[in-house]
Amino acid sequence: MQQQQKADGELMQVYAKLVALILLLIVLAILGFRYLGSVQQVSAQGLVVEHTRLLNVLGMIKAQWLAKGRPEMMRLDWQFTDVTDGQDQQLVKINRGGWPTVNNVNESSCEQLWQQLLGGDTHSQQIVIEVGPKRDVCSYIANNNDRISYQLTSGRVIFLTNEEI
Repeated sequence: MQQQQKADGELMQVYAKLVALILLLIVLAILGFRYLGSVQQVSAQGLVVEHTRLLNVLGMIKAQWLAKGRPEMMRLDWQFTDVTDGQDQQLVKINRGGWPTVNNVNESSCEQLWQQLLGGDTHSQQIVIEVGPKRDVCSYIANNNDRISYQLTSGRVIFLTNEEI
């Protein structure tokens, strides 16, 4: 009889461990889903942050342009020259109004402008680039359909969220 009680006790311990393991897995699953949901919300806020950064950068560029005597091409103060490269990739073309622009408006030049102004890579941020029909607007679209449109002639920045589109 004592062996039966011992076997029953061991079986109850196994059941208790199994129940505890199942409860732990349920708690971890709930936390995991909440974490993944918050990651998507944080990534959706990325373009909001970039919008604010772009506005600040454009203001600094305009001030720098005025201080330097309104040049047509300008190296931005926060960029460093690459001595080994020898190319002037850091020179930014500035229009008559003092806003950064590009020579030939296409997706690659809009991407290069993004990198020059904000220092980020659009591919790693999962941003798609579109050019406006009149070829005077660079649009940067996030994976949640938020959009920043930069008008190359006027320097105007328009930020549209998914709800406004």
